[in-house]
Amino acid sequence: MDERSDIELMEAVRDGDDGAFSVLVERHWNTLLVFFHRLTWDRDAAEDWAQEVFCRIYEARREYRPSAQFTTYLFRVARNYWIDCYRKKGRRPKEQSLESPGRSEGDRRGGGMRDRLAGDLPSPSDSLKRIEVLAQVRAALDELPPEQRIIFQLSEDQGMKYKEIAEALDIPLGTVKSRMFAAMNRLREILKARIEEP
Repeated sequence: MDERSDIELMEAVRDGDDGAFSVLVERHWNTLLVFFHRLTWDRDAAEDWAQEVFCRIYEARREYRPSAQFTTYLFRVARNYWIDCYRKKGRRPKEQSLESPGRSEGDRRGGGMRDRLAGDLPSPSDSLKRIEVLAQVRAALDELPPEQRIIFQLSEDQGMKYKEIAEALDIPLGTVKSRMFAAMNRLREILKARIEEP
């Protein structure tokens, strides 16, 4: 196992060490896959987009200058790529059945929104209710504007602190806080309206 830090690895990649890049990809593949999966709910698109982000990082390897953690750089590239795709294609997450799993195989973190919404649910009717709640949360997330949604995903799914998100997205800390606040309020409004529907 390579003990070098991400920055040391990326500096080695910049100097022509392709083996170091393989280590970086292996180290961060699942994290990036989960990030895109939670934005698209489409496993195939998430894999394609993760691969494209690593390709872009490799292509720009000679320009890499460590000014923050590698993950900050990684998520900045990922965010820019996602926004480009979102704007170009108007891509919406594909619809999934209520029986489909809500967590991708690569998600090792746990403790996300899914776990906060429901714990162990013993009966089939309770399980169905839980699936319905998760479907409502997914639908509500889909309604957030991209700039709020990406901050919500980085905070909730990736566990990034607001300062790290500000660095990754190259925006002021106050903007991160205000967008997260707006995202949480919007999610509450959407979910409340859905619960109150007849």
